[in-house]
Amino acid sequence: MTTLPQRVCIVRLTEDAIADLHRLAKKDPHIVRTVFKKMLLLERSTNAGEPLMGALIGFRKLVVGDRDWRIVWRVTGDADGTPILDIFEVWAVGARSESEIYEELKARFSQIGDNPKLQPLKDVITQMGRLYESVVAAPEPLRESSMPEWLETALRVQLNLGLAEISTLSEQQGQELLMKHWSSRGKP
Repeated sequence: MTTLPQRVCIVRLTEDAIADLHRLAKKDPHIVRTVFKKMLLLERSTNAGEPLMGALIGFRKLVVGDRDWRIVWRVTGDADGTPILDIFEVWAVGARSESEIYEELKARFSQIGDNPKLQPLKDVITQMGRLYESVVAAPEPLRESSMPEWLETALRVQLNLGLAEISTLSEQQGQELLMKHWSSRGKP
C-alpha cells in the first residue's frame, strides 16, 4: 500500500480564486479536476512552481495542463507556525496577456491586503460538487477553541465565517461581530 507524503502546509483559497474556479468549471469542468490535483501538490511543497518577480515578489505560480492555466499563491504562516498557502488566482493564459493577469493580481491583492477571507481547499472541493469528490484534500487541522460552541456555531451559520476565520478571533471579538450583525438586521 502506498502512503502519501505528509502534508507540509495548509492550502486555502481567496473568494476571487473560488470565483475563478466556478468560471473555469463552466468552460471545462475537467480542467478544474486537474487544477485541484495540482493544489494537492501544494499541500506537500511550499516551494512548488516558480517565484513571481517585480511587484509580485512573495507570490509563486504553478503551471497546470499544457501550460495554459496558472495557480498563483503566496505563503503565510499560522499562529502556531504552520505554513499556509493563500491561493489568490486561477487563470488561463491566452485569454489575456500575462501582464494583464499580473495587473489583475496586484489589484486583487491591494483590495484585500494582508487579511483575505479564505476557505480551506477541502471545503472548496466539496462546494464545487460531486464531479470533484474523487479529489481528496487534507482536512484543516483541529484547533483548540476557547470560544463557546454556541458562539462558534452562530458565527458559522449567521455570518458565514469559516472555521479558519473563527479560529483567529477571541471570544470577545466573536461576540462583537455577532452583536454588530444582530443590531444591523432590520436597518435599511
